[in-house]
Amino acid sequence: MSGFVHEDGWAANEKFEWYTPPKIFDALGLEFDLDPCSPGPEKCFTPAKKHLTIVDDGLTAEWSGLVWCNPPYGRHTRDWLFKMADHKNGIALVFARTGTKWFHECIRSTDAVCFIGGRLRFINGLTGKQGDSAGADSMLLAWGEVSKNAVIKSKLGIPMEVIHE
Repeated sequence: MSGFVHEDGWAANEKFEWYTPPKIFDALGLEFDLDPCSPGPEKCFTPAKKHLTIVDDGLTAEWSGLVWCNPPYGRHTRDWLFKMADHKNGIALVFARTGTKWFHECIRSTDAVCFIGGRLRFINGLTGKQGDSAGADSMLLAWGEVSKNAVIKSKLGIPMEVIHE
């Protein structure tokens, strides 16, 4: 492994996961049926009945019920959000990249959006400790009535109902 090694032992170019902080789930107050982007139930805080890991390929797997989706960030974010849009029942946590093409394509399909107040501090998958502030602001995108109501009532930031014409 090459690259700069930080004092806590991880390399700058090493791939590892960041987990959703529990405060998000506490504020939403929901139990999800599925987390298709899970590191595994023993590693994360997602209150879901079923967890799909990278081995299960949650992007191509069949989804059912209320879905929590904190997708891998990067060039495939759009793919995950379009799958959520097709499913129409769940909440996605992504960076608030409002200038991207995928944001403008995707937002029209949602029922609500919440721009989270302050930068999240995700949980480091290697250490289990909360990391520094994320590199960008985050938002929750909600599909379906249950998800919309939870996001609006969460008090995590500025929620907005999306009006469909």
